[in-house]
Amino acid sequence: MNCAAELVHDAIILLQDHGFVPTVSNGGKHLKVRWFDQGRRYTLVVSQSPSDRHARLNSLATLRRMLRSNGGR
Repeated sequence: MNCAAELVHDAIILLQDHGFVPTVSNGGKHLKVRWFDQGRRYTLVVSQSPSDRHARLNSLATLRRMLRSNGGR
């Protein structure tokens, strides 16, 4: 499994744990993980080829921040 797939997998698991139904779309150089919460759409963008070894931690931190700012379900 490449790094981008791991990032998307981690995001999907975290969102499902919070009760969301995420969708993944391939937009060329980036993968987009989308979900709806109270009628509002949220998007997490993940690079297909993350160059930084901290990309996984940064992506999860961003997702957690997004969830917390929306009421932290």
